[in-house]
Amino acid sequence: MAAAATTPPPPDSAATDDPATRFDASACVIGAGAAGLAAGRALAARGVRFDWFERGSMVGGLWRIDNDNGGTPAYRTLHLNSSRVTTQYPSFPMPEQWPDYPSHELIAQYLQKYADDQALTARITFRTEVVAVTPLPGPGLPGAGLPGAHGWSVTTRDLDTDEHHTRTYRDVLVANGHHSVPNQPAFPGEFTGQAFHAHDYEEPSVFADKDVVVVGVGNSGMDIACDAAKVARRVYLVTRHGVHVIPKYAFGRPADQLNSKYIAYVPFRVERRLYEGILRLSTGRPQDRGLPTPDHRLLSAHPTVSAELYDRVGHGDIVMKPGIARLDGDRIAFQDGSSEHADTLVYATGYRVTLPFLAPEVFDCAHNRMPLYLRIVAPDRPGLFFIGFIQTI
Repeated sequence: MAAAATTPPPPDSAATDDPATRFDASACVIGAGAAGLAAGRALAARGVRFDWFERGSMVGGLWRIDNDNGGTPAYRTLHLNSSRVTTQYPSFPMPEQWPDYPSHELIAQYLQKYADDQALTARITFRTEVVAVTPLPGPGLPGAGLPGAHGWSVTTRDLDTDEHHTRTYRDVLVANGHHSVPNQPAFPGEFTGQAFHAHDYEEPSVFADKDVVVVGVGNSGMDIACDAAKVARRVYLVTRHGVHVIPKYAFGRPADQLNSKYIAYVPFRVERRLYEGILRLSTGRPQDRGLPTPDHRLLSAHPTVSAELYDRVGHGDIVMKPGIARLDGDRIAFQDGSSEHADTLVYATGYRVTLPFLAPEVFDCAHNRMPLYLRIVAPDRPGLFFIGFIQTI
């Protein structure tokens, strides 16, 4: 006589002694941007019981220019810096008729459709802020004296009612993003004109008929300087060091599509030389195009992608300047001894990773240092994962 068939237990409670049975749910996801949506879909597809909290009232994270979570750095002219094919979820392609580098409006639409089509939207508790994530008491890791092997307590606040709730989980997936808290440098002296961080930039008309200084040559800095060059009297782009500028197109294709899965089998030194050759053939060296000589080789740091910068510098619409030495009223003195009048000063100086719900003794991200395995797993905090904090080079 054949043995009776048994029904396997659900993935998050495979046995009666599974710690997951002691928690309100197996996992908690924080954030509903692109990374949070991917995490939520993965958990849902595997039958994991989880709660999901988003501070704003919509999905999309930084791509929602009207996001009421207070964290979006999007501006009216923002487009992808990676191409559509490279950026899309593999299981959910963007429409082929879309441009190679879609606008923030299209990306927001895409993320919303992804959430709806994958039945994710209804799983999210919107307008809910996570205020505390703390490890539950326990013996911790052997020899480390650290808690974290016995789950997590998560306290949330309803932004509409101010009600607080606390629930327990085995795992916490942090996907709150890292482009919401500006990194604001301090320079000697005082500037009497208009000054703001790139996070607060919205559209180019703010620069009309003004002398503009943009500090920083990351993607936002170059985008904003190029925007300003279309309407401003003068634009100065400030950098303390040179960077490699990657064009959006090379040899008739989006530059990031020149890659191949077979590149993984090529030694890094060969890969670097290959891309250096492609870049030099397609755009030339930065120092030959009016920019400072980079202080590092290609692929040693996050590159800057710009389709316009070299042309704007070549036309004289943007003037490169070294670091700022001093702010002097309506003038800015630079480290090369020059001084220029400025009406507007823009700090495109990056962001600080902030995890306000994690105490420093639990996880400290000071100076944007995140000691994680594969930039995801906290080795000494079992069950704590960081999604979307990877910085590609």
